[in-house]
Amino acid sequence: MNKEFFNNKKILITGGTGSLGKAIIKYLKQFNCKVIVYSRDEGKQALAFGSDSSIIRVIGDVRDFEKLNTTLSIHKPDYVIHTGALKRVDDMEFYPDECVKTNVQGSENVARASLLNNVKKCILVSTDKACQPINVYGSSKFIAERIFTNYDYNSNSTIFASVRYGNVIASRGSFIPLWIGLLNKGESIKVTSMECTRFLFTLSDAVDTVLNSLFYAEGGEVFIPKINSFAMGNVIKAIEKIINEDTLMNLKHTIDTEIIGMRPGEKFHEDMLAKTELDFTYEASDKLLTVLPQYTNRNHSFKSKYTGLEFNSSLHNNNNVNDLVKLIKRGIKDAN
Repeated sequence: MNKEFFNNKKILITGGTGSLGKAIIKYLKQFNCKVIVYSRDEGKQALAFGSDSSIIRVIGDVRDFEKLNTTLSIHKPDYVIHTGALKRVDDMEFYPDECVKTNVQGSENVARASLLNNVKKCILVSTDKACQPINVYGSSKFIAERIFTNYDYNSNSTIFASVRYGNVIASRGSFIPLWIGLLNKGESIKVTSMECTRFLFTLSDAVDTVLNSLFYAEGGEVFIPKINSFAMGNVIKAIEKIINEDTLMNLKHTIDTEIIGMRPGEKFHEDMLAKTELDFTYEASDKLLTVLPQYTNRNHSFKSKYTGLEFNSSLHNNNNVNDLVKLIKRGIKDAN
């Protein structure tokens, strides 16, 4: 990523008070750029950025097109990073109407306001759950991806693209800090199955993925990070190792687990890149793939075709527990 890309730019981030949004803003502060946070949680805004005069704070909801349009008209950002979303898989199964209002209609509002205000690039932060979706949350993000691709098709100026990513270790709502919190209370942890797999990476990896996708975007693509997946049984072994490293007198602690089975909307193995997308998939960098749109008015410069497997978490499973220990430690450090 060319760091000059961000110098002297204005960047608006929806959902900027979430784990990813705050991490992106922390990274961007090293450049000579202006950041605008657009979110509806005034409390989180004040706590995260209240003492930082370099951050422009706007209280607003992505469901409100007029507020979005006015905000972009006033501040005229060069780039928009759309991270704002409702994200809890199990909750969205029971509130699909709310999920549609924020993740589908809200994303369309962000795209429309960006187009009307001549934003240079607008990128949607999507999820692995948008790939071959089986739940409401994933389906809403799949539609949001298609909205961004379609907006790009109809745009002569603004470049629209999407980026999928997996479970971020130690981010708000992720299962690893939840498990560690339960273990600190002496409680057992609940797990779907020891054999189910999830794509895992750190917050700094997620920031790199999103910002590199923004940099490489040429129009209508969906970017995919090349990351490993891990079985839940190995995640538990890694957490045991980490806990025992910190235990005095070399006392050995074994984690008590409760197998609870599949929750509403849950997949046993996750998908990041579908088999049906392989024909349109190219190498954007050594760490990033790009799925080109099946209909486009752009001339894309990506030349190196991806020749690997689809990214189902069962196919890219890293069984090395020591690798996972290092990854979790780095993920926890990132979040602190």
